[in-house]
Amino acid sequence: MTRPAIPPHRQVVAAALEDWWLTTDPTAPFDYDQVADHVELHLVSSGYRISHDTRRTSPVPTVRAIATVALLGTATTASTVYTALHSNWWWTALGALATALLTREAIRDLTDRHRGRSAR
Repeated sequence: MTRPAIPPHRQVVAAALEDWWLTTDPTAPFDYDQVADHVELHLVSSGYRISHDTRRTSPVPTVRAIATVALLGTATTASTVYTALHSNWWWTALGALATALLTREAIRDLTDRHRGRSAR
C-alpha cells in the first residue's frame, strides 16, 4: 500500500490560511491565536509533525581547544625535527603532514573564534 504524497509545507499552510479566510467572519477582530490554532490543526491533519528543533549548534571554539591543538602541533613539529635529524624519512613525512593538518586546524579555529562562528 502506497502512502499519498504529502504536499509541500508552503502549500499546506496556504491552504490552511485560505480555509481560515473563507470560514471566518470578516467583521470579527483578527485573532492571531485562532489563526495559529487553525494552521496547526491543518498541518497536523495533513500529516506533519510539529516539534521543537532540539539540535544544538556547536559552540565557538574555546581557548582551551585551540591551545590543545597548538600544543599538539608543537609536539608534532618537535618530533618531526627529531626524526629528520635521525634520517628516518618516513616518520619525518608523516610528522610534517600531521603538523600541517594541526596548524591548519588551529588557524581555522582561531578564525572561527575571532569571527564568532560555530566550530566545524
